[in-house]
Amino acid sequence: MARAQRPVSNAWEIRNEITLPAGVKASVVKDYFPAFYDYLDIVLFHPTAGYYSSGRVDFTNHYQTFPNTLSPSFGQMLAEQMFRMWDGMRQAGTLRPVEKFTIAEFGPGNGALAESILNYIDDRAAKSSDGRWKAFQAQVVYASYDRSPALSSLQTKRNSHFGARFEARQGDATNPGATIPPGSLKGVVLSNELPDCFSVHKVALSPDGTAEVAFTAPSFTQVDWGMLAPTLPQALRALVLRDDEAIQKKVLNPQSGSSSPETKDRVYLSRTALNAVLDALAKRSTYEYDVNQLHFQEIYVPVSVVPEVAQYIRTHASAFANRLARTGKGMVTYVNLGEGQFIRGAGAALQAGYVITIDYGANWDGILDLEFDHLRMYGPGAAETHANPYQFPTLNDMTTDVNFSHVAAEGASVGLRSVYFGPQHSIQLGTPITLDSLPPGRGQTEQDAATYKEWAGLFYNWQVYKVLIQQKENTDPAYTYPKDYAEPLPISEAGLTAEQRARMVVIEKQLQR
Repeated sequence: MARAQRPVSNAWEIRNEITLPAGVKASVVKDYFPAFYDYLDIVLFHPTAGYYSSGRVDFTNHYQTFPNTLSPSFGQMLAEQMFRMWDGMRQAGTLRPVEKFTIAEFGPGNGALAESILNYIDDRAAKSSDGRWKAFQAQVVYASYDRSPALSSLQTKRNSHFGARFEARQGDATNPGATIPPGSLKGVVLSNELPDCFSVHKVALSPDGTAEVAFTAPSFTQVDWGMLAPTLPQALRALVLRDDEAIQKKVLNPQSGSSSPETKDRVYLSRTALNAVLDALAKRSTYEYDVNQLHFQEIYVPVSVVPEVAQYIRTHASAFANRLARTGKGMVTYVNLGEGQFIRGAGAALQAGYVITIDYGANWDGILDLEFDHLRMYGPGAAETHANPYQFPTLNDMTTDVNFSHVAAEGASVGLRSVYFGPQHSIQLGTPITLDSLPPGRGQTEQDAATYKEWAGLFYNWQVYKVLIQQKENTDPAYTYPKDYAEPLPISEAGLTAEQRARMVVIEKQLQR
């Protein structure tokens, strides 16, 4: 039942793969098991057990972000850029003096970025001889949108002193339209390290362009289940065993006696059972031990089983074919549909204004380059050379690199014009903010000073962090952004040989089926 190693450049991405017995329809897998996408959504956002929604997220020991490590300087740079945007809109007449300039931040974490931005605006309004800062201060309102109630509470507590100028709201960034009516917002939609934490689909592409999408098969060993089951509610035990029986008969072992070493002696959980088990375990003091008894295997089925992923592959067939033709090998890649949903929602919400997306990622060339892994983990599971997303489930942050070429293209479909794409450090361009010395309030301990200086260096040298600035159509025809360090968004065809170009045509046709 186990498949021989796939001919892919990044074979380490395939984790404990099992294959379907002959005659089993691939669509049956979808009936019972979560896709890799669903798995990520569960371990990160499960209502009681998820890494984010449970409040288990650790902004210090698991990972750190620039708004925190370079506070308040990072937010001050962004405040300067948004001041220029506001000023341009005022001059263009697309923002009237009586209207609010809304900074809508999605995925604001602990609220540090909002605090830095609003504090800086207040300081400039109080001290600057340029009266425009007072006008800017009077028009700005800051709205934070987060999917996690625990984080929204943290943001409110941190920024309550700004009064009505700050509000923490519930909102899913992959569906901004659910909380912001179309065309109702003038200002900036801001995110820092947000699309990278959206759930993604995992796709295996063969050298000839055959595309398959990953599903996960959760299970307990019979021994572990035997110890755990008596401690669970009877209804939950019945659900697990009923679904396991159906999975064994309809998916893994449809013919009696065909159990393989990869599936025997296991109790398999359906998508529904996995959610229910996590909910039960989350109430226990032994949660971290219990959840680590879960095992996960991968099943790859034709991408047609998930139509939205199949459509994505068809739409971007040329980019994938380019990479496959160059290397002559297959690859495992990640498809982030949420980043497209987010930017379309942001563009639709804006009547006039800008979208600032800061994250780690790349254009098509970088995303399809396998020199570095594109899935990352922060937390107990972060020690491995290649991150294992099934290690310590729900106890880690898990993220994937953002495809900024995809974000730019999706934005264009809702009237967003890309005015700049390049390294994150370009947000300093045209501002008076410097990182050469410690700002007031920082460096009160040696450790704090060292952290600031270390991250100031990373700010300039960590090239994986990017910024994309998009402008809503008819906002301000005179607005420009410095072009220093700008990077291309289209995929490059430079260096393709005649043979590779011919192979690319064949592969692209296969991907578009």
